[in-house]
Amino acid sequence: MIALLAGCGSDPDTATPATPQHIPLTTPPTDLRWVEFNGMRIPQAAEGPDEVSDVVAPEGFDRTPPGAGLAAVNAIVRLSVALDDQWPQVVRELIAPGHTRDDFITHRIQLSTTSGVPAGQAPQVQGWKLTAFTPDKASVDIYTRLPDASMTVNHTTVVWAPAFGDWRLLLPDAAAAGASPVDAISATPTDMVTLTGA
Repeated sequence: MIALLAGCGSDPDTATPATPQHIPLTTPPTDLRWVEFNGMRIPQAAEGPDEVSDVVAPEGFDRTPPGAGLAAVNAIVRLSVALDDQWPQVVRELIAPGHTRDDFITHRIQLSTTSGVPAGQAPQVQGWKLTAFTPDKASVDIYTRLPDASMTVNHTTVVWAPAFGDWRLLLPDAAAAGASPVDAISATPTDMVTLTGA
């Protein structure tokens, strides 16, 4: 899956909601279900999204570890497979503002995607692991199985946007030195939050 986006502007400064109670990072989502978007299956649960009528960029995720995990998967998958008439909305509603979002937009407008992932070719999200979590920021490793049975981990970050009361995906800086946001792996970690039914 790919994952880079950009857009202008910044969130208005508003009061942050009350800090949520402590929940273990390995807590799985409840009432898990799956929806399809352009050939990919995306998990949804009681922790989000709460606005499911928007089939392109649904929003509304709990300010908890399961909510952060669901928000990260939701944003990265939709960003990866959004069609030409969909990605602007995904960027606007699911991606944190800043220069990395702007850079993504600059590159995305030069591409064209008019169809979803072909049948049998879609990667399958296996689960996630939160490597760090605060009420304002979470680091989420997303584990995916590819059609050839190989596996990858996508290192993502979501930040809480007080103005919207929701998580936003923070895109990595392509120019920054460091590890790739996507790595090949041979096995998933034993403490991964496993998502069944994909």
